[in-house]
Amino acid sequence: MTKLRDAAGNQKRRALFRSQSGQGMTEYILIVVLIAVAAIVVVRTFGDKIKGLFQKSAETIESGTKGAFGK
Repeated sequence: MTKLRDAAGNQKRRALFRSQSGQGMTEYILIVVLIAVAAIVVVRTFGDKIKGLFQKSAETIESGTKGAFGK
């Protein structure tokens, strides 16, 4: 009788662990989605400012190299 109870308990524990592994995957997916949404918001908010900074940097480097190499 105890063997049957132990076997039933083991099956319940296995089923519980399987459902928890699915829950973990869902949590990882939610985290990835939240990070993606945050990245989109940041790019939309600061995209023009960042683009301007890169353009200024490129212009400064370009003008600096022209003087250094005699172009």
